[in-house]
Amino acid sequence: MNLFDALLFAGWRSACRGIAVFALAASFASTASATIITFGLGDEYSGGADPAGPLAWATATFDDLGGAGTVKLKLEAKNLSGSEFISVWNFNLDPALDPTQLVFSAPIKTGTFAAPSISTKVDAFKAGPAHGFDIQFSFATKASDRFGAGESVEYTITGIPSLTASSFNFLSAGGGGAGKLLTGAHIQSIADVGFGSSGWVTIPEPSSFALAALGLLAGATLGLRRKRARPDGSSRA
Repeated sequence: MNLFDALLFAGWRSACRGIAVFALAASFASTASATIITFGLGDEYSGGADPAGPLAWATATFDDLGGAGTVKLKLEAKNLSGSEFISVWNFNLDPALDPTQLVFSAPIKTGTFAAPSISTKVDAFKAGPAHGFDIQFSFATKASDRFGAGESVEYTITGIPSLTASSFNFLSAGGGGAGKLLTGAHIQSIADVGFGSSGWVTIPEPSSFALAALGLLAGATLGLRRKRARPDGSSRA
């Protein structure tokens, strides 16, 4: 291994570590002032259809504003396209807390959709083949009221004095064949397939992020090697 390849290998290892840290920060950011957790939906787990747009198809962000007892929640259908819409979106709560004590403010909506109904009960809700969620947002399926592309809704959640953003970073109870998930949503009327097609989606597995990151890093490595090529086509030692 020559000096360039040795340095490249060392850079590869450092970059991989950096990518892993970045991926973690993208979903969980904790500072002295606040904890913010974002779930980016990008993995279809029920054998249904993938939405047509880029990842993440939709995001849920929990922000505790640096204290306990109040959490801001924003749901965004940011990368849905065409007729695609979300009909159900489920979450979990710290098992030490009672989800029926949660209080949700009136919604702040961006879009023309109807506000969802919100249900809470320990391990009571299903997201397709994933079972055991504590919180369920049920959106309208009527065409004029759907929660679709580019729309968002925000809530202030209270009712439990110790509540923080991290209180929602828990897995479902499991059952139903899909394992335990942090969140699960039903996207219907998939744009590239048709009205009857849908998929249950969650956040991607860590391995999916790793493969994507390695692909980007490989491209960067190839670019470095090409830059080091001599005019006659040979490579420097």
